[in-house]
Amino acid sequence: MTRTLQSGQAARVHERELIARWGAGEWRGWSLCAADGAHYTVVYQGRPGGPAGPDFRDAVLTDATGARLTGDIELHLSPAGWRAHGHGADPRYNGLALHITLTAGRGDGLGATALASGRRAPLVVLAAQAAPATPDVVVWPCADFAAHRAGSRASPNAPVALLRAAGWARFDERVATFDVALQVASATGVAGWSAADGVLFIALAEGLGYGRDRAALRACGERLARGEPPDALLTTAARLPAIERRRLTGLLSLAERWGAAGPLAALSSALLTGAERAGAAGAALALTEALGVAERGAVAAGRARILAFNVALPGVVAWARLQRGASPAAPLASLALAATEALPGLPSNQITREMARQLGLPRLPSGALAQQGLHHLWAQHCREKRCCGCPCATPHHGQAPTPSMLTCGAIR
Repeated sequence: MTRTLQSGQAARVHERELIARWGAGEWRGWSLCAADGAHYTVVYQGRPGGPAGPDFRDAVLTDATGARLTGDIELHLSPAGWRAHGHGADPRYNGLALHITLTAGRGDGLGATALASGRRAPLVVLAAQAAPATPDVVVWPCADFAAHRAGSRASPNAPVALLRAAGWARFDERVATFDVALQVASATGVAGWSAADGVLFIALAEGLGYGRDRAALRACGERLARGEPPDALLTTAARLPAIERRRLTGLLSLAERWGAAGPLAALSSALLTGAERAGAAGAALALTEALGVAERGAVAAGRARILAFNVALPGVVAWARLQRGASPAAPLASLALAATEALPGLPSNQITREMARQLGLPRLPSGALAQQGLHHLWAQHCREKRCCGCPCATPHHGQAPTPSMLTCGAIR
């Protein structure tokens, strides 16, 4: 049962409890009135934001017109918490959809919350909200995805097959991105490197920053590809957080390792050598080893597998297909696809864990393809809760989904 926030209770609530209650979906389906009078209905409370940045990411709301809004959520006991924590100058909070507080504080609950970008996010005070008699809570039609698929006439492996198909769709998107980049690539400033080497190296640099400051690491990759010496990055490196500095060290090690041959030749050779030893699985293993930098964990095995799926393998496929069948490029694309099929699972993250919960999976699927399929479904459907057309939408408890179950049937 939903607990309302009476004024006497508000003083006894700790911020961590407030965050836990929001994360449990306690206010899903509520129409929240902001300090400026605007109303926002909570369709999805968002996924946990991790140790840095907003408390919740990718929340889904609707405004009074029914238009859908997505963004982040930050919670405090009062509006003063925003200033006390210094969030107003932190660009990580620029995607805020709502600033949620328990109480209005002492005279500081009016207006909106100023962000570092200059935009102002609506402020919602929970103690001022009236609980709806019957919250319009959306029931996701994928809530019984695993059980429904496993118990249907389809193969018990149908959920995994669906996720792997979604993983291939994500991989194809990566290949298409490389197709475009390779066609417009310009020459690098590194002796012996082709334009394609530069495209792949810059993408690898950005991949080292996935989940962190990817723009900063991509910029470092671009400078190295232009021919700037590693020492020129020392000033930039000193300003980066510890994890980014470590990964930049790994990027410099890879550039030195590949030398004048360039990343395409080195990674293609690793695939071919690994395949000679142990087929597609050997090719996948050799490629991840070629991408790893053991010193100080600069590019750990998990990060190397992330680079393999998202950058190296689609980059090799796109480059090989552009060679118009020239040997040895012709079989290289097929080998890269086989290595993608065999690539072991990647490290879990907030999105894969959230999707596993959303789909009712008892554990994360095995293999990189199925796990990346979770990312594809999140990006294409679940991030904005576009259930119509999602392949995971199943009849809820044996009944056909209704508009309240399928958010795109009720939300523009």
